[in-house]
Amino acid sequence: MGMNITSKANVIVLYNYYKTWKPEEYQDALRLLNVLVDGLRQLGHRVQPIEFWKDVKPALEGYNPDEWIIFQWVEGIEDEIGGDARITAELDVMGWTYTGNPPSALKLSVEKGKVKKVLERWRIPTPAGQEFKSADEVDAWHATTNTAGLFPAIVKPVSQHCSAGVTRDAVVHNVDQLRARVAFVIDQFKEAALVEKFIEGREINVGIWGNGRPRLLPLREIDFSAVQDPLRRMVTWDSKWVPDSEEWNSIPVITQPAISDALRAHIEDIALKTYRAFDCRDYARVDLRVDANEQAFVVDVNPNPDICYDGGFAGACNAAGFTYAQAVSNIIGMAVTRRNRRNTLLNTLRKLRAEEMKPQPARARSRRVAVAVPA
Repeated sequence: MGMNITSKANVIVLYNYYKTWKPEEYQDALRLLNVLVDGLRQLGHRVQPIEFWKDVKPALEGYNPDEWIIFQWVEGIEDEIGGDARITAELDVMGWTYTGNPPSALKLSVEKGKVKKVLERWRIPTPAGQEFKSADEVDAWHATTNTAGLFPAIVKPVSQHCSAGVTRDAVVHNVDQLRARVAFVIDQFKEAALVEKFIEGREINVGIWGNGRPRLLPLREIDFSAVQDPLRRMVTWDSKWVPDSEEWNSIPVITQPAISDALRAHIEDIALKTYRAFDCRDYARVDLRVDANEQAFVVDVNPNPDICYDGGFAGACNAAGFTYAQAVSNIIGMAVTRRNRRNTLLNTLRKLRAEEMKPQPARARSRRVAVAVPA
């Protein structure tokens, strides 16, 4: 996969807002947008930011898909699970080429029960787990299953992202706690709960980008050294989104994890295999937990990770030697390559059809010569 940071494509930065945002949240989103737009313009791109709420079609009226590439910066849609998958599906129908993953990968990633099945089918290590649609199912499952090895377990909403529902109370230690937490998740999020064995140990995430021969970005580790209880060493909602919380301030990131060569190779192999198993495109992030025996388990597959300049994926790109603008331009170059290949194929097909439609010259009727065959 060649790095294409010199492509000077015309770029639409497509982003959305939530009506429930506070004014300061909206202003922060605009600040991040301006960093992205200014960086691309400094590299020579023509850039047009386009904002929408839920309906993307009117926002793109008047723009030609053959002249513009969309930098897809939509992580979710307000009050809609899998909204990014819907938006990209609509972009496909409208004939747009955009950065990032297709609807199939985005839709699959929010269905954690299906994610686990794909991982298991590809024999990618992942914690043992079970999906529950009601608290009553916990009792039936417990009656027919040896649950001794499951605990401690972590309970998550099956279709949420960004660690929604993941608090320190999400880890349970017995069937009674499991039943109560499953009931809480179902009541709070109006969806099923996914229960997984909680892997005590380290958490490492791997950014991957490219197509054909995708490349691994430098590993990043969540630093749990300030968290004394090993059962509280996890990435929670507060640690991601509540700046004044204890968890936000006690869980920094290690940009150069101290790991053995064998573990690094093991993690990188699992991450690449996961990227391919989910048919990822352009870029994605794989999150893993590593136990005391250096066994790694995939706990999350994110084909639409945060790609703000101060986010983890951009940090990994920076560690690989790319400025934020160069990294984004490189991803845009992947989309340009995809559009060029598609247009070349379409032009070839048009030429072939045109040749088939041309009237064919009449063929001269051949004369048959009688040949005497000996008896």
